[in-house]
Amino acid sequence: MGVIFEINRGFPFQVALSFDEAAMDVLDWLEGCSFEWDMYVDLPANAVRYCFRTLADASAFKQRFAHETEGRAVAGCH
Repeated sequence: MGVIFEINRGFPFQVALSFDEAAMDVLDWLEGCSFEWDMYVDLPANAVRYCFRTLADASAFKQRFAHETEGRAVAGCH
C-alpha cells in the first residue's frame, strides 16, 4: 500500500477506467504526451487508475477516453 500512497500523493488527479478498455490505445496515447503520469490497478474497483499531477492533464485524458466508457471515468483528487 505504500506505493499506492506515494502515487496518490504525487499524482492526485485520477481517472479510473474499467479493465475492458483498450489499454494499449491508452498507453500509446500517454507515451506521446509531454506530461507526467502514473497508473496502478485498483482491484476492488475492477479498474486501472491513471494518475496525473494536474487537473488539466487529467481533464485532457478524460476528454480523450471518458466518452468511450460512457461516464464510467471519474477525475478527482484522491
